[in-house]
Parts: sequence; C-alpha cells; structure tokens
Amino acid sequence: MADPAGADVAGRTPSGPQALRKRLHFYEDEAFDFPPAVRSVIPGAPATPPHPPARRIVYAATSLLAGLTGGLGNAVVLANLPYLEGSLGLYLSEIAWLPVVYLVTNAVTGCVLVKYRQQFGIRSFCMIFLSLQVLLIAAHLAVRGLDSAIAVRAASGISGSALTSLGVLYMIQALPASHRPKAITLGIGLQPLALLLARLLPTDALAFGNWAGLYLFELGLSLLTLAAVMFVRLPPNQRVKAFSRWDALSFVFYASGIGLLGSAIGLGGYLWWTNVSWIGCALAASIACLGVALVIEYFRADPLIDVRWLSAGTIVRWTIVTIAARIVLSEQSIAVIGMLRDAGLVNEDFSSLSWVIFLAAVAGLVVGALSVGPNRLAGLAMLAISLVAVAAFLDSFSSLSTRAPQLYLTQAMIAFSTTMFIGPSFVFGLNEVIAGGGKRMTSFIALFGMTQSIGSLIGTALIQTYLYYAQQWHLADLAAQAEKIAPLVPDTTRALAARYQPTLQDPLLRSAEGIAQFSQQVLMNARIAAYDDVFLAVALLALATTAAMLLFFAWSWLRPFHAEAKTS
Repeated sequence: MADPAGADVAGRTPSGPQALRKRLHFYEDEAFDFPPAVRSVIPGAPATPPHPPARRIVYAATSLLAGLTGGLGNAVVLANLPYLEGSLGLYLSEIAWLPVVYLVTNAVTGCVLVKYRQQFGIRSFCMIFLSLQVLLIAAHLAVRGLDSAIAVRAASGISGSALTSLGVLYMIQALPASHRPKAITLGIGLQPLALLLARLLPTDALAFGNWAGLYLFELGLSLLTLAAVMFVRLPPNQRVKAFSRWDALSFVFYASGIGLLGSAIGLGGYLWWTNVSWIGCALAASIACLGVALVIEYFRADPLIDVRWLSAGTIVRWTIVTIAARIVLSEQSIAVIGMLRDAGLVNEDFSSLSWVIFLAAVAGLVVGALSVGPNRLAGLAMLAISLVAVAAFLDSFSSLSTRAPQLYLTQAMIAFSTTMFIGPSFVFGLNEVIAGGGKRMTSFIALFGMTQSIGSLIGTALIQTYLYYAQQWHLADLAAQAEKIAPLVPDTTRALAARYQPTLQDPLLRSAEGIAQFSQQVLMNARIAAYDDVFLAVALLALATTAAMLLFFAWSWLRPFHAEAKTS
C-alpha cells in the first residue's frame, strides 16, 4: 500500500510526474489509508510511514522551528522583564502578569488541544492556532498597553502549547520508528532552550520603538512557522469523536481553578501574600473550582481528565518528583540571574555565561536523547537532579565579588541537567499512557502541563519568598554586628564620603553620601547572604528529591519479589 506522499510501506519512492506532485504536496489531510503497522497507538497522533532521507531532514528543521517558536516569544519577554517594566512605564506587579498569564494558558489548554487533534485533525490544529497567534501579535503592534500585552501573552500560551506538540510530532517523523524515544526527547526539550537562547539576543535590536522590535520579532517567527507547517504537512491522524457536552462544564471549572491558582502564586511574590486580599480569595476559590472539576471527572465514564488514573501510585510519585525538579531547576533562571542583576549587571554583561549555559543545555538535550531507554529513565532523572544539588551547593559560597566566570561550571551543570531531565521524565509518563492503550493522553498532557507551568510558578514564588525572609534575617544580623563595631562605623562612612570630595564641596552632602553608600553595602551583603541561603535550600531540596527517587526506584524493583513472597 502506498502512502499519500508517494512512498510505499517498504520505503520505495516511485518516480514520475504524479509521484513528484504527491511529494510536493506532502499529505492531504482528508486521506487516511495507512496500514495498521504505522498508525499511532495514541489517538490524535499522526501515522509514522517511512520517509526518504531528504524529507526527514525537512521534518527535523520544521520541528526545530516550531519548538523554539513555541517558547521563544515568551522567553524574550521573561529575559527582558526588568527593561520592559521601565520602558513601558509599568509597575513590577503589572509587568509580572505577562509571564504568569502565558504559563496559565499554556497549562490549561494542553488537554483540550489533544482532543481537538483527535476530532478535527492535525491540519486544522496547525493552521487555526498559529493563525490566531499571528493575528493577535499583529493587532498588538497597533494597539499597545498592558491589556493588549496580556491578551497576546495569553494567546501565545495557547499557541505555545500547540507548537510544543508540533515540535514533538515533527521530530517523530524525522527519525525512524526504532528511535522514537529519542525523537520525543529531542522534541520536548526544544522549549527549555528558548529561554536560554533569548538571553543571547541583542536587547538594542528588540527595544526600538518602545519595544516594538520584540513584537515584530515574535510576529516574524510565527509567520515563518505558519509558512513551514503550511508546506511541510504531517501525516493525517485518524479522526474520532472526542468532545462531549460534559467536557465544557469540566473545562470551565478546571481552567478557572488553574487560572486562579496560577495568578495567586505568580503574583504573590510581587504584591506580597498578605498585602492584597484577592490572593487569598483566589487560592480559596481555586481549591473549590478544582474540587468541583475533579468530582465531575471522577463520575464520568469518558472523562476529560481521568482522576482515577492520576491517583495511581506511579503517577502520583512521578508528579511529586517532576514538580520538585521544576522547583529546583528554577535556581538558574530566578536566583542566579537575579543575583547578577542585583549586582548591577545587564544581559550583555554576562553574555559569556549565557553562551556557556546555552551550549551546556544543548549538550544535555543530546545526551538525554542518546541515553534514553526503558531501563534508563529513572537513572537519567536521578543523575540530573543530583547534579543540580552539587551545583547549587557550590553556588551557596557566592560573595559580593562573584561574577559570571565564577559561575560557568555550576550553571553549565544546571543547564545540562534541565534539558537532560525533561525528555526522560516526559517519556516515562508517556510510557504509562501507552501501557494503558493511549486513551489517557489528555489526562497526561494536562498533568504534564501543570507540573511544568504551575511548578515553574511555584518555584519562582518559593525562591522570592525565601529570599525576602533570608534577607531580612541577615539585615537584622548585620545591624546587630554594626552595634558591636560602632566606633568603626564613622571611620567607614568618612572613607566612603571621601570618594565624593572632587565632586561635592559641601561636607554635609559628602557625609550623607557616605552614610548612603555604607547602607547600600550592608544591604548588598545581606542580599548576597540571602542568595547563598537560597542556593543551599535548593541543594537540600534537590538532594531530598534524589533520595526520594532512589526510594521509589528501589520499591518498584523490590515489589515483584515482595508479591512473590506473599503468594508463596
């Protein structure tokens, strides 16, 4: 039987004008005449017929473009958040909505997009969600403001979820079926590279026209991806009726719960948890909404999210480990980059560190893809988290003089671990879906999206909160020490004030500047000590996560022997 692109099941490619036309058109979405051997076990996923080498290269390039586009637009915003805040005249609590709303919509829509592919096909899935993003970004170029920026980020979260899926699906087509775990690892690992790549982009090129360059850049990427998926078609999937009327009700409560939870966690560290009442109300309402959604799904015969499956021991353990890993991996993007920025550095000042991080992340992605296998998933995950524990512990000895060169090794270790962990963790969960016949794909995607997006928000919130309390403790400690060395404080302030003698003739102004400089030094010492505490806490959490994974692995290995002993 020949596939619609002109290559038969044995991989032979017929010649002639008709075959050439078929190869140029790739696949017609209405056709689905693939043999069972190449059809996907998971509903909504395309078939995997043989492809000629040239087409596999095209699929790989399209996967790379789609995967990076899915995260690069938001990554550029996140990497330049402090600069956007000032240039757009927004408060920190206002600009913080942009990454939060992206992560919330990204977490919420994954399960619905899977069902959309199952019912309406891959082609419609590609075109509609990419076109939506292009239209919204283009509109944002004409209408600027916080509201329109939030709308664009929300749409980017939806299309980002779709593009992450496309990156995986295209990469699966790029490699033979025997290398499918490698293809999935490479495809799912593209999005973490986006944030690392964003720090390498020149800020000046994006900041012109009050950061219009940022949206032009994102629009250009989206148009390129739209053109690529229009030409490079995926094999069609077999369509089935996926949606039911109860899905809408469940989704309303589920999306509301995740939205409220993500907003409260994401903004809590900026507005502060006890300063505004809506954070507590949102957390309480999110518990109620998620509780209603879980009750509805529990009693459904064909649920959108299978609560019974998600409550199984293996899935619960996987969820705990993945969220803990997402928290400890935030050490790089939140703590280390934050420490360098607090020292007065901008992205260009630590570009060498950004290059080291990016190259290490690429290496981690390649090593994870080459090493992935059914019996290596737990080992790869434990290795990744243990490397984070070592790196974070070494970072806990940072000082006021710590700059990018002193962080090359530790941050390379964390970047390597980040991309090496995400692929095997996704493959592990996907294997559980395939073992159940592929029917619980929507449940797994919903859980995976929540562990990545909400886990990232939780990691950011925990680090911000712990950093604040640690800084306050160190400030009080330094103040107590200053009282003990009170006779030396005036000498120190006079020495600092002497630096301003060439520019300030008034001795009172020089004295005030000296006191201000002394206070700034005390504050910076307390801040760096607080960062060291954060690094140490991350190291301990990573160590505890590694120990928990080791216990889970040991229990899985010993459980068959325990069951055999009981039966005998």
